[in-house]
Amino acid sequence: MSRHPLSFSVLAAASLLVCAGAAQSQDLHAGHAHAQKQKKNQEQAVLPQVTVTATRSEEDARTAPASVTVFDRQTLQQSSRPDEDLLTLIEDAPGLTLSARQVGGRKTFTLRGMNDSHTLVLMDGRRIAASDDVVGHSDYQYGWVPASAIERVEVIRGPLSALYGSEALGGVVNIITRWPTDKWEGSVSLSGQRASSAKWGGTGGKTAVYAGGPVAQGLALRVNAERSHVNPVALRENRRYSEIEGRRSTSGSFSARYALNARHTFEAGIQHGSEDRFYDDVARSARATPYQNTYKVNRDHGYGQWNGVFGNDVKAQLRVYRSAIGVSTHRTNGVAPTRPQDMRDVVGDGFVQWRMGGHRLTAGGEWRREKLINAGLTDGKDSATHKALFAQDEFAFASHLIATLGVRVDHHQIFGNHVSPRAYLVWEPSENLVIKGGVGGAFKAPTLKQISPNYVGAEGPHTFLGNARIKPESSTSFEVGADYTTGPLSLRGTLFHTRVKDLIYFREVSRQRMGRLVRVTYQYDNVNRATMRGAELGLSWAFAPGFKWNNDLTLLRTKDSNSGVELTGRPRQVLHSQLQWQGAWGLSARLGLDYTGRQRISQSGGRLPAYTLFNLSVGQQVNKMLSWRVGVDNIGNVRLADKSEDFGYAIRGRTLAVNVRADF
Repeated sequence: MSRHPLSFSVLAAASLLVCAGAAQSQDLHAGHAHAQKQKKNQEQAVLPQVTVTATRSEEDARTAPASVTVFDRQTLQQSSRPDEDLLTLIEDAPGLTLSARQVGGRKTFTLRGMNDSHTLVLMDGRRIAASDDVVGHSDYQYGWVPASAIERVEVIRGPLSALYGSEALGGVVNIITRWPTDKWEGSVSLSGQRASSAKWGGTGGKTAVYAGGPVAQGLALRVNAERSHVNPVALRENRRYSEIEGRRSTSGSFSARYALNARHTFEAGIQHGSEDRFYDDVARSARATPYQNTYKVNRDHGYGQWNGVFGNDVKAQLRVYRSAIGVSTHRTNGVAPTRPQDMRDVVGDGFVQWRMGGHRLTAGGEWRREKLINAGLTDGKDSATHKALFAQDEFAFASHLIATLGVRVDHHQIFGNHVSPRAYLVWEPSENLVIKGGVGGAFKAPTLKQISPNYVGAEGPHTFLGNARIKPESSTSFEVGADYTTGPLSLRGTLFHTRVKDLIYFREVSRQRMGRLVRVTYQYDNVNRATMRGAELGLSWAFAPGFKWNNDLTLLRTKDSNSGVELTGRPRQVLHSQLQWQGAWGLSARLGLDYTGRQRISQSGGRLPAYTLFNLSVGQQVNKMLSWRVGVDNIGNVRLADKSEDFGYAIRGRTLAVNVRADF
């Protein structure tokens, strides 16, 4: 653990902050004029948020045929933490709750009470390797794209297997990356963080660079690089353990886009990231040997893409891409590591979209080959091929009433065919009111570990067996919602109901005592049914010039349909409330409240207590080039372990974060 109270990035950020203050004082009146002009422009041109995920074409998020939340770049830049990943960027989304991973304080997210593996994560519409359902205790799906390279994140709540296939039961999260316009642009950002009790660890910093722009007629390039380091947080009761793991990561990407003419565009790119997750632990053995555990994670992605337009009404896209993630562990003091694992996905997909009368039609297909390399498999590896065809029709059913119908047929090499239908209606009786609702089916294919009859995995004191008879998880979901906006006030509400069958779980097969230890053998199997229902309620109110109050409340009820008891790890209430202020001189502030309600943790009825977190940040857009933000996360210094030892994840204590960004 580092002994330095501040990282290089914190010191550099502080230095830039001083320079920013000096620059501002030299041209105070000019800064005021710029701030007033910027504020006026923002008030005059409030553009609607758009989504491309709901239908594979650009839509106003408010009237799109799905429950959509869009986090734009301006919102994402309000975060100043060096350890930010996809989860920290979207954790205020309605319907999102945290789920424990039991190792290193890790946590994942779920949508509408589904499992964390029931959310499909996309990068510019391309699926990434679903590692979190294959590699035990992992949250590695959230680190594929650095925050500095993101234009916006689209969160779709509800099933979308009719468009995207497996894994989209709970929803889809699509990371839209940043592309330059017709001129060169870029940014350099430095950030750092320091815990209020620095002696326990948690200090860190990050440096990120982005640049892109045209280099020749029709040719544009972009490049991104990021490096970060955050120290682990020691467990207060015993410093031989780490409560939250540390991270070291380096990533970079390069992409090129060539417009042959106004109708045909070619795009290609590569990216690589390497990450170390490290924490102190004690071996679960009679000797209780202390050791440091390091997970080494390598991510690689490459793609090629063509987009074409024919005539006035026909658009087409073809893509081929490859994703790979490798995970290995290294342990000190002679403690045996877990097996290394590699996942590789090769995908080819495409679609064509055209208009016919009052219909907008979309049709396409996908071919995917997934491969897993793991010593627990026969021959040390296994693979499966997925094939799919899908179709969608959007049309005006009546005046101001738009219908979307879709279906996708997936064929899995091992378990066969699965059909995912979808029907959705959007009614806009006035420009203030939108009412929409629909029904959809979704599924999740078993992983290669789960479906391989020869898989034997030994992880710590547990052994896991594959099951060739396992079936895909599937669901049927209904939702209906409304959005009413008038002047400074916006009200939102959605009711949802989901029935899931054939959920995959670990069925205990045997127990074997080995001295003081007990080895438990599990086999993957299906459980019959579960039900999730709830409501998402939202209110946004611009109650005074420069002030806005945003609120999102999620109410959730779940039930195991066999036993009738509530599912574990699903809080009944989650509230996100945020007060925003935008003032003169480019100054802004944000005060947030995050409440997580009680949740069941065991079949015997035990519950975790509720908790509330407060966060505050203040920032300034000094001029067109320079901006800064200072924030304090977890103002109340809440520690979940003090509330209950049964929390399977951890939250950082009170932490000061500083970020300085220069745009050019």
